[in-house]
Amino acid sequence: MRRGLIVGILGWIGASLVFRLFGQYILVGPGLAYVVALVVGGVAASAVALLAARLFCEPGKSARFAAGVVMPGLLGDAAATLAFARVFPEIPPEYDVLFAAMMLWGYGVILAVLILFGDKVVRT
Repeated sequence: MRRGLIVGILGWIGASLVFRLFGQYILVGPGLAYVVALVVGGVAASAVALLAARLFCEPGKSARFAAGVVMPGLLGDAAATLAFARVFPEIPPEYDVLFAAMMLWGYGVILAVLILFGDKVVRT
């Protein structure tokens, strides 16, 4: 789980920086563009999570690794959503709900993919 926490912290910091710098291009409002961002983000997050599992997870511990990966982001993004306008000043404040939903979706996808497929990609 410790390795998962490290991966999760680094991943959350990286994703937060992406949203800080480019969030206004990612969260463009509700509609088709938002759905496309959810799908593309889910696929990208799944690929990165499986790569991280392949590189850092120990055999038989993918569920614990998955929990470690998602915890920092769930906690960090809850705080970021509460202070949304200050954390992401370039994104319209009313998109805080879209951001929160996107983050929950992403962490749910990461958790599901690592639990379902993590043990298959871990090096033995």
